[in-house]
Amino acid sequence: MKKRYLLLSMLIIPLVYLGSTGLYFILSPSLNLNNYPLEPGNYRPVQRDLNRYFSSPPLFSGGLVLEFNRWTAFVNMDLRQEFSAFLMRKNFTNIPLSVGSFLPAVDMNFPRLGYIERIDENSHLSIGRRKLSFGPSTYSFALSDTLPYFDHFWLRLSADGRREGKYFYNFFAISADRTIYGAPKTLIGHRFGFMNDYLKISFGEQNLIYGVYPDLQDLGPFLIYHHTYQDRSNVTATLAGEFRIRESVLYGEFTLDDFRLKSEGPFSNPTAFGWLAGVSYQIKSGDVYSGPNFAVEEHSIKDDTIENGGGLNLRYEHYHSTTYLYNRGEEIGKFTYPYRFNVMWLDSWPIVTGFFGFPYGPDSTVDLLALEYQNADSFLSLSAEFIRRGAIDIDSPYSPPFDQNWYGLKEPITRSLLLSMKALFKVRTDTGLFVSGTLFFEDRVKFYMNLGFMKTLQLF
Repeated sequence: MKKRYLLLSMLIIPLVYLGSTGLYFILSPSLNLNNYPLEPGNYRPVQRDLNRYFSSPPLFSGGLVLEFNRWTAFVNMDLRQEFSAFLMRKNFTNIPLSVGSFLPAVDMNFPRLGYIERIDENSHLSIGRRKLSFGPSTYSFALSDTLPYFDHFWLRLSADGRREGKYFYNFFAISADRTIYGAPKTLIGHRFGFMNDYLKISFGEQNLIYGVYPDLQDLGPFLIYHHTYQDRSNVTATLAGEFRIRESVLYGEFTLDDFRLKSEGPFSNPTAFGWLAGVSYQIKSGDVYSGPNFAVEEHSIKDDTIENGGGLNLRYEHYHSTTYLYNRGEEIGKFTYPYRFNVMWLDSWPIVTGFFGFPYGPDSTVDLLALEYQNADSFLSLSAEFIRRGAIDIDSPYSPPFDQNWYGLKEPITRSLLLSMKALFKVRTDTGLFVSGTLFFEDRVKFYMNLGFMKTLQLF
């Protein structure tokens, strides 16, 4: 315990007292209203717990920003309530309270955000830890920003074409914690595409390399990963597009995991894919929110899109994942991204596993309706998700004989409704108010709400 507090002091005290150029601080006290039950000491947390935990901002965060030429180096340290204490006590505030003690209990699994990047008109290079996502949709079957962070290498290149528009190439690599499986797990991907003001189309591959470290064949930027026919490799392909019609943008994505040919036997991997279709409509144009925001949101990498930003926008999205999407016979070979936590009260080193892409995993269908409004001083988002989940999940057996009805959903089907909201209000350039919350209908009604304010201070 003393070592934890000593380490925390060593990290925070220099930030408070050095006062050198590039330091910043964010104070975000909040209240959390919820009816979630307190969990016992042997509880095993899941992704939904992780989402709720990170929906509340840290009480304090601070770090260093270095900007020179076109380079930026950024590191963020946060003072957040310890994860197991959050689950086991009445988490009515983001003050780092302990379990059965008046002493603070601070989460030591940081930093969760830190990177170095270079951006110019034709390239974007990033190395470090942050959120990444593809496409204009809320979720992507290839890469979504629903998880806390990815340890990554990211490169995007673009150049003007002969006609109006530009071509682009994107290469990325994401590594998982090698201590979880006792072996490395690395997702490598590349995309090619074209976009202008009215059209965007892209094709890419994602190559999950597990149990071995990537070699030059895996890192080759212009290979077709499927055609390397390697062991310890799980390849998916993604086709995505966007098309503008006046104030509307139609968009979709198709990610193919496996396709069983008629010539293949019943012991071959079954057909598995995920697809989404969506439309957004700009009811009223406006500015993009420019007030205070959480560091994790501000520093995520989001894909370029032809959608209109700002103003009042309405969107509808439909998602479907087939029965065997993302799955494999080995745990390490599944399209999942695990986090290993050092905690104080739950079983030692719990592991929470989410998905690189679609957060609901295989055998799921989701309809999402969202309304978003923003101007320079405010941001408001309301969404409703109708979720249907079949009986097969990522932990279900993956071995022959496979079910011939691979499209899903498998009975019994679980139905639920998730209502979400988020609002940010700029009071001054360095001060803002925030409120967020969810209402979840399934076997019982569960809710949580965070509300508080942000105060930022930058020393330049």
